[in-house]
Amino acid sequence: MILILIYLLPILFMLHEFEEMIILPPWVKKNENDLYRRFPALRSKFSFLKSPVFGITVCEEFIIISACTIATIATENILFWYVCLLAFSLHFIVHIIQFFIIRKYIPSIVSMILCLPYCIKAIGVTYRQYSFAESILLVVLSLTICITNLYLMQKVTPKIYRWITNKI
Repeated sequence: MILILIYLLPILFMLHEFEEMIILPPWVKKNENDLYRRFPALRSKFSFLKSPVFGITVCEEFIIISACTIATIATENILFWYVCLLAFSLHFIVHIIQFFIIRKYIPSIVSMILCLPYCIKAIGVTYRQYSFAESILLVVLSLTICITNLYLMQKVTPKIYRWITNKI
């Protein structure tokens, strides 16, 4: 059972990201005036979300999740996979908050609803591997890695995209 849950993480991650990558650019374009009016401080983030640069970020995150999944299978130590699972699960909280703030469909909400039972089951099956204190530490570690990675990718990926477009 746990092996199936381990294998499913990269697959479900990509299904969730496909919803964002396919629907987010036209959704932002359609809703950008309202979003700019309501959230002016986030204006620069909207251009990131509707560009190919977002795909580079998704690719990098997929490589990390896949590598952690492979490492878990190879070593039979779930730590790296579990940190990815926590980050994947916790990022759904952001989507839930976005949904309630925006008060209408947002790209990611459908796949989030489909992936949430998996996250609950996977955490439920594996959380006993760690003490309560270790679990809290892993949650903090997951959030720190996730936020740091997202910040760095928003800085680096535009440069990567410019480099790619200049080389083609």
